[in-house]
Amino acid sequence: MNTLKPYERSVFYYETDKMGVVHHSNYIRIFDETRVDYLQQAGIPFEMIEELGILLHTLSVHSEFKRPLVFAEPFAVYMTMTKFNGTTLELDYRIQSRKTGEVNVTGHSVHCFTDMDMKPIRMRNKFPELYQNLKEYLNCEAADN
Repeated sequence: MNTLKPYERSVFYYETDKMGVVHHSNYIRIFDETRVDYLQQAGIPFEMIEELGILLHTLSVHSEFKRPLVFAEPFAVYMTMTKFNGTTLELDYRIQSRKTGEVNVTGHSVHCFTDMDMKPIRMRNKFPELYQNLKEYLNCEAADN
């Protein structure tokens, strides 16, 4: 089974609010950054997806906040692709502090592959190599190495 590294960085100052914690809207951006990093590691960089005329639309995002991150706090995001049927992609996220080890946020997002006219694409038929590549990572959580 293929493994991926967690997405890691520290909290930027602009991501915090007057209370000194990461504003909740920024966790959605972190999910996006993680998804882009995940696809890059899987050999499917976003540049390639777009060159092929594929769009990856976000259909829904859900998150639960456990403990806020603060400025400069290092964190890792562990992502698992929980469902991929060739048209839709579902991902789970777990943001965890590298400082305390606590889970800060969990989340889930659903995405749809479409063409440039926003019509859903059946990846298995139109892009079989990409389809197979993504299938290899189904239920594969990023792991520390």
